[in-house]
Amino acid sequence: MEVAPSPVVALNRAIAIIAQIEGPESGLEALHAIPDAGRLSRAPSYPAALGELELRRGNLDAARSHFSSAAALARNPVERRFLSARASVCAPE
Repeated sequence: MEVAPSPVVALNRAIAIIAQIEGPESGLEALHAIPDAGRLSRAPSYPAALGELELRRGNLDAARSHFSSAAALARNPVERRFLSARASVCAPE
């Protein structure tokens, strides 16, 4: 972040460092605090990250919604299938 700050670097930092060390709540806070996150919302990585952290928190409804949003933004069928499968993991049994 110090060398080349950008929304993508902030996203990666929130997932790879903050969420892994401090937990999903802190990771979600970091994701929501990303300046200019609107640019990220046009790609599947941002809602997929939100979905993964909500899933780790046990918030299945929010996770499913984020994964579904990410699948809708997917750029190819493989990515879409993966994200749709993540959404289905969050379906009530």
